[in-house]
Amino acid sequence: MLGLAVTPQMRDMMGRSGHLRPNYAGRLIPASLGIPLVISAAIASSLVLAFSGADVMAAAPCLLVVMAAAFAGAIDDFLGSGESRGMAGHVKTLVRRRAFTTGILKAGLVLAFAALAIRIAAPTLPVAVLVMDSTVVALAANFSNLLDLRPGRAAKAYLAGVAALLLTTRLPAVALVPVGLAGATLAGIGDDLAERSMLGDAGSNPLGAALGYWLALGTPLVARAAALAFLVLVHVYAERHSITGAIERNRVLRFLDTLGRR
Repeated sequence: MLGLAVTPQMRDMMGRSGHLRPNYAGRLIPASLGIPLVISAAIASSLVLAFSGADVMAAAPCLLVVMAAAFAGAIDDFLGSGESRGMAGHVKTLVRRRAFTTGILKAGLVLAFAALAIRIAAPTLPVAVLVMDSTVVALAANFSNLLDLRPGRAAKAYLAGVAALLLTTRLPAVALVPVGLAGATLAGIGDDLAERSMLGDAGSNPLGAALGYWLALGTPLVARAAALAFLVLVHVYAERHSITGAIERNRVLRFLDTLGRR
């Protein structure tokens, strides 16, 4: 409900301020509409944490990494030039020009806050596992960003991921923030699908980070290792190929991708 109330106001505010970006079809629409979704989910999750007696040490660090991912994404949305593409492009800019891109800054912030949040929640975790889990969170955040090239795609993938984890992890305390974010995503997906606004990095990154954190703290080591392998392969593929092209060549994925779009 909070997301439904906040999103239209935020959309109009961004439109009036001129924060418009061309979508895949070249239409200028308000960007970074993930910000009100994350804010509303954060408020709702904080209230539940305060009054439900939930395991704060399992859930609150997730809120930290989600907010950090939203902040880092907003930096890229508002200050990014779009000149460097892909992880390789950002690394080349760093090496050749000795200049940090907003993409490199975003990745570094998400990785650092993921490590901090996981260490807070699991202080005895071995360093090697901490590095692996933090990388899962950071790559999941960027994977969601890679998907956010068509209306509703990142939101649909997030909701599917939440549903899959709900079925396999029995709603642990660590899932509180991701589930709250799923409710906010459902409230805002209509705007995304209708091309009235787009999530932007400020919205897509925290979606992936939330799923990555849930994986890191709520699933067995073998599941996290498999997730890491999948995410690495996807990022390697995305450096040379189009994920959108791969989706459009698959009949089932294409149907799911276009479902609900105008």
